[in-house]
Amino acid sequence: MDSSSITTLLLHLPHLLASLLIVWMISLILPTWLGTSLILAWLASGALMFHRPTERVVARLFYKVRPPTAAELARLQPLWDEVTRRAGLDGSRYDLWIEDSDEVNAFGAAGHMVGVTRDSLNRLTPDRLSAVLAHELGHHVNGHTWAGLLGVYYGLPARIAMIIATYVTVFAVAVAAEFSVLAAAILVLVIGGFAIAIAFAFPPALALLAIPLLVARTGRHGELRADRFAAEIGYGPMLITVFTDYLNRGADMEERAQGPLGRLMSTHPPLHTRIRALEISTTGPPGSRPS
Repeated sequence: MDSSSITTLLLHLPHLLASLLIVWMISLILPTWLGTSLILAWLASGALMFHRPTERVVARLFYKVRPPTAAELARLQPLWDEVTRRAGLDGSRYDLWIEDSDEVNAFGAAGHMVGVTRDSLNRLTPDRLSAVLAHELGHHVNGHTWAGLLGVYYGLPARIAMIIATYVTVFAVAVAAEFSVLAAAILVLVIGGFAIAIAFAFPPALALLAIPLLVARTGRHGELRADRFAAEIGYGPMLITVFTDYLNRGADMEERAQGPLGRLMSTHPPLHTRIRALEISTTGPPGSRPS
């Protein structure tokens, strides 16, 4: 685990505690033994995220990926074996997947998943694809993939409760508006006053509003750390070539079109920032001399 993984887990802690509260409240309406079993089973269920058969089901259902064909595996496996050999790791610990997408992209997920888009396999040269795979291995080695997945998984009950509460509130206001605009306005004021009362009673709750921004910032740091890992095992120059090609194809224009809030919420740093960080990690800061 690096600092990005630890920070990710800490930032998801409020959602985990809120989820635990919700699961505990549900357990209260059940017999004691069943309620206790529910809480313990929910806490233990996160381990399934590291269970490879479960991962494979999750990969197909939620990541929309498939196992590579024999021809695709013949192209992908030697590259992956070389990347993991350079890192001093056993490549068989990970499962390779193909995403049927026309975008050039790859991702690491859960405890053992490494996905590559079909277009990446067809368009990237072997050395460039190896650099991309080295970056994804960096996410696994530094714990980014499982830390993010556990944070999302254990926060699901809280997020589902928030979605339900939002829909119920909107529905209640809409129903009230059908009878009287004044009634709808009063209901909105009551809900707003309740939210303000909570904020004054528990000011730290306001800090929760900053969590999405902090999670995104941590994600950007994690991307730079995965880039650095790829550079450490010899793929820095080729990764720079990959990012430069993205820039030449107008990727920076897409980043600028996001707007200030979109950039703050982005989990990936600007490409020019990643290129500069790789240049520094590969050749050293300006003015430095090799020892």
